[in-house]
Amino acid sequence: MGKFLGIDIGGTNVSFGVVNEDFSMGISENIPTADIKTPEELVAKIHARMKSELKNGLEGIGIGAPSVNHQTQQIEYAPNLAWGDIVPVKDLFASTFNLPVSVMNDANAAALGEKIFGGAKELDNFAVVTLGTGVGLGLFLNGSLYYGNNGLAGEIGHVIIRRDGREGKTGLLGSLEAYVGRDGIIETAKEKLEFSSGGSVLQKFSPSDLTPQEIFLAARKEDPVAIEVVDAVTNDLAYALAMIVNILDVGTIFLTGGITRSGNILKRKTEKYLKGYVLPNLRDKVEIRISELNEINGGILGAAAVARTGFETVK
Repeated sequence: MGKFLGIDIGGTNVSFGVVNEDFSMGISENIPTADIKTPEELVAKIHARMKSELKNGLEGIGIGAPSVNHQTQQIEYAPNLAWGDIVPVKDLFASTFNLPVSVMNDANAAALGEKIFGGAKELDNFAVVTLGTGVGLGLFLNGSLYYGNNGLAGEIGHVIIRRDGREGKTGLLGSLEAYVGRDGIIETAKEKLEFSSGGSVLQKFSPSDLTPQEIFLAARKEDPVAIEVVDAVTNDLAYALAMIVNILDVGTIFLTGGITRSGNILKRKTEKYLKGYVLPNLRDKVEIRISELNEINGGILGAAAVARTGFETVK
């Protein structure tokens, strides 16, 4: 039975795992992205770890990564990776592993994973929004992944939600990622702590130790500053999700990524704000769901599925 290597490249971690042909997960590991100085170093580390698997029927490699151009199979100008403007990730892995390699935007890989393994098996129109270091979007429309004219569809993290707002890593002002990405959430917390009158549990954290997970945990415990932060984050997220709903009429939006592990508070508050931004005739026809694949890494599964199926329509 064939095996496929799925690799999920993120701004915080690179996750990779061997997935069997029946899509059961075998070995899987994580490497902190900050520990990888060059893409060549990443390829070498994964190759060293996979030597035994290369002898045991590994048939192909699928990679999910940020800012992937579907047409060129390259990472292009990824704001959360410090590996240069253009990374020929397909060529690097193919030349080292001597195996077929397919590369897909990480949010698209997550959407493919949701379609095959998760809650979207019976859905033809849905969105997957990845919430982590960056913010991404994978779209299934009429049963097919949507890539756009230049292979770059889904960059919702760089939609402008506040004119002349914070400068994001791309240089754009007021982008969603600057407020809802990992660093943006932390920045909002720092701003609110600066003007708070005290009494917040978040004040015990040094700036380098503050994380979105700690902020959401404090909000669940009714910390006043944390609640303000979570309200701001979910309001901004809902504003952007409403654009997807109002333009594309998708009925289900799956949220995935590290930030979604913060509990039901993210879903509940985003749903509340979403109702104020969605057209009245769509208001009761859209559902937000937390992906069930978070705990088994839908990104790896989706990337491995790409290795097996290529970029064909999945129905």
